[in-house]
Amino acid sequence: MVRRDARLREALPAEVTSLVGRQTETAEVKRLLAHSRLVTLTGPGGVGKTRLGYHIARQVRGAFADGVWTIPLADLSQPDLIAATVAARIGISLSAGNDLGDLVAAIDERQMLLVLDNCEHLVDAAADVAFALLHGCPSLRVLATSREALRVEGEALFRVPPLALPGPEVGLSPGKAQSYASVALFLERAGALNPDIAAGRYDEQSVVELCRQLDGLPLAIELAAAGSRWLSVESMLTHGGDPLAPATRVSRSTPARHRSLRASLDYSYDLCTSQARVLWARLSVFRGGATLEAVQAVCAGSDLSADAVWTALCELADKSLVVPDGSRYTMLETIRLYGALRLDEAGEREVVQEAHLHHVLAMARAVEEGWFGPHQLRLLSLVFADQANVRAALEGALAHPGRAGTGLRLASTLWTFWISSGLPGEGQRWLSRLLAAGESTDTERAPALWIHGFLCAVNGDYPAAREQLIECERTAAKVGDAASAAHAQSSLGVAELFDGRIEPAIDHLEAGVEMERAVQGGPPYLTLALLNLGLAYCYQGRLDEAHEVLTEASQLCAAYGEGLLLSWALAFLGLEELLRGHAESAAGLARESLVRKRALNNRQGMVWAIELLAWTAVEVGDAQRAAVLFGVGDARAGDFGPPFHGFGGMREWHDRYAARGAAGLGVSDYRSALGHGRRLTLDEAASVALGEVLAKPDDIDNPLQDLPLTRREQEIARLVATGKTNREIADELVISPRTVDTHVQRILTKLDFTSRSQVAALIATTRSPAPPAQA
Repeated sequence: MVRRDARLREALPAEVTSLVGRQTETAEVKRLLAHSRLVTLTGPGGVGKTRLGYHIARQVRGAFADGVWTIPLADLSQPDLIAATVAARIGISLSAGNDLGDLVAAIDERQMLLVLDNCEHLVDAAADVAFALLHGCPSLRVLATSREALRVEGEALFRVPPLALPGPEVGLSPGKAQSYASVALFLERAGALNPDIAAGRYDEQSVVELCRQLDGLPLAIELAAAGSRWLSVESMLTHGGDPLAPATRVSRSTPARHRSLRASLDYSYDLCTSQARVLWARLSVFRGGATLEAVQAVCAGSDLSADAVWTALCELADKSLVVPDGSRYTMLETIRLYGALRLDEAGEREVVQEAHLHHVLAMARAVEEGWFGPHQLRLLSLVFADQANVRAALEGALAHPGRAGTGLRLASTLWTFWISSGLPGEGQRWLSRLLAAGESTDTERAPALWIHGFLCAVNGDYPAAREQLIECERTAAKVGDAASAAHAQSSLGVAELFDGRIEPAIDHLEAGVEMERAVQGGPPYLTLALLNLGLAYCYQGRLDEAHEVLTEASQLCAAYGEGLLLSWALAFLGLEELLRGHAESAAGLARESLVRKRALNNRQGMVWAIELLAWTAVEVGDAQRAAVLFGVGDARAGDFGPPFHGFGGMREWHDRYAARGAAGLGVSDYRSALGHGRRLTLDEAASVALGEVLAKPDDIDNPLQDLPLTRREQEIARLVATGKTNREIADELVISPRTVDTHVQRILTKLDFTSRSQVAALIATTRSPAPPAQA
C-alpha cells in the first residue's frame, strides 16, 4: 500500500478554485516527468507555473510512496537555507555544518516528488540542491517552477504558455469564444462575482478583446475578473482612453507579456483608494502572510490608523489582491513584488522594514516569556506560521547598517523555538552571522554566545560549542551578566556530555545547577540543567542522584504546566527505571513521554522515546516489537541532526539492546522486522510503540515484503496481477514503459518465473482470504 505521512495534507495545498484549461500542458508535463527526474516549468511571472505545477503534483501523488512535497521558495531570500527549508517541509532537521549532505542522506532511497516552487531568485542555489538530491537520492524526482532554467544535467524544460486566445483573424460564432481557456477563465471567475456575467449578460467580443489585451496571462485575467465586481468589461476597455493605462509606464523594450501583467497590476492599483494603495505597498515587507494584528502593528501610522488598516485590508481582499487564509492574509508573490516597487517609490522602505523587525522581535519576546507554561504549543505555532517573516527580519537586519544588534537580540530571543522545532542548525547559522557582523554590544553578545554555544553542542560541533561558551563566560563577567554565565556553565556540561566526556560534563552541570539556583534566572534554564545532569548521572550509574534531579525537573514542569521539557524528564526517568531493571515502569514512562511528544509534534524527541521503548521491549521479551522499533531508529535517528545528538552513551545502549533483540528473534525474522520498521512513517511508528497497532509487518505492511523484491518491484508486481499492460503501469506510476519492462523482467528473474500469470497467481495466494459472506 502507498503510505503517506499525516502532514502530507499541509505539504500539498488543496485547490480552492478550478484549473481552467491546461489539459494539454498537464499531459505533456506528466510525460516529461515519466522520462526525466527533473522537470522545470518556465515562463514569465503570472503565466501560471505554480498553479500548473501543484495541479500535476496532485495528479501523480499516488505514484510516490513517500509523498509529494511542495517547497515554496518565494519567501526565502537566503540561498543557503534551501536545504533546511526542504528538510523542515518533509519533517527532518539538519546539523549546521553540512545541510545538503545531511538532506541527501536523510532522503536516501525514499520515493518522493519535490516541487521546488519559485526558484528564479535563488536559481544557482536551487540548481545546486536539485543536482545533489538527484545524484544522491535515486528514487527522488523534482518538479521545479522558475522564470529561468536551473541548467542541471538531465533537466527537461517545459515553457508554460499563456492561456489559449482566439486570434484576431478568427471569426467567432456566438458562444464559441468560451472554448478558449483565457475567455473561459475570465467568465468563470467574473461570473462568481458579477450576476450579469453569470447570467450571460455581457458582450462576448468585449471579453475576447480584454483577454487579448491581457495576452492570456492567468494572473492578469484573474485581476481583471476581480475588477468586474465594480466595472463592466466595456468600462475596462475604455478606461481613460487606454484599457489598462499604467500609472507608471514601463519601458517599450519590456516584453509584451511583462508589460501587460504590469499594466494589469497598475490598473488594479489605480482602482484602489489611497489608503488601500498605501497598505498594499507596506504589506510587501511581510513574507508568508501576516495576521491582522501584525498588519496593524507594522503598517499603521499617522496617515493610516489601525481602523483604516482594517478597512483597506478588506478592500484589498475584495479586489483579490490579498487572500484571507484563516486568521492570516497573504499575497501572491507577483502582487507583493509590485507593492515593494510602490513602497520604494514612496520612500518608505527603511521605516516600514524597521517596524517589521521590531514587531517580529516583540512576538519572539512574547513567545520566550510564555514558552515555559501551558501555552507552549500555541506560542510555538505562532513562530512556525511566521517563519518566513522571522527570516526576512533577520536578513534585513544583516543587510542594514546599525540593525545587526537588534537582529542578534531577535535570534537569541528565539532560542526556545530553535530547540523545540527541530531547527537548531538554522538558529546556529543566524547567530553565527549576526555575531560576526560585529555591531552588537557586549550586553547583547553575552546571551547570544551561550545560546550559540548550546546550539553548536546540540548540532554535534563540540569544539565550536566550547569556544563560544568560554567566550560567553568572559563577556558575561565584563558586563556583570550572571544569568548568561550560569547558562554558559550548564551548556558547557551539555557539550561535554554529548561528546562523551562524562566527568567534566558532570562537573560543569553540577556547577551550572548551583549557579542557576543562585541567579534565579528562571525555571526553563534550571530545568534544562537538571535534565542533562540527570542523563549524565544515568550514564555513570548514579541512579539515586539521577532520580532526584529528574524528579525535581519534572515537578518544575508540572508546576508551570510546561510540556516539552516534561516529556524529556519522563523519558530520562524511564531510562533510570530501565537501568534499575524495572522494564514495565520504564515502558510506562516512555509511553507517556511519547504521547506528549507526539502531541507537541516534537519529532526528534519521538525518536528518542521510540528508541527507549525498543529497549523496554527487549527486556520484557517482545523481540518482534523491539526489532520494528529499532528499524525506526535506524531510519530516522539521523533525520534530526546527529543521532542521539552524537551522545556516545545512547549509542552504546542501543547496540547492546539491539544485539539482544536480534538474538531473541533470529537473524531472518529480525531483519524482516527491522526492514518493516524502516519503512514506517514516524507517526505509524509511534502507533506501534504505543501498542495502538500490532507490530507484526503483516498487520500494517504488504504481503510481499518477504519476497526478494524492491519496493518499486512489489508495486509493479501488484499492478501486473491486476492485468494492466506495461504501458498502463507506466502511465499510472509516471515512469517510462521501458522502465516498466526492465522492472518486470527483474521480477520474473528474481522469482524464477517465466510469465506474468505466475506473478498474478503468487499475488493471489499472498492476499488475505476474503471474509465469509453474510447470511
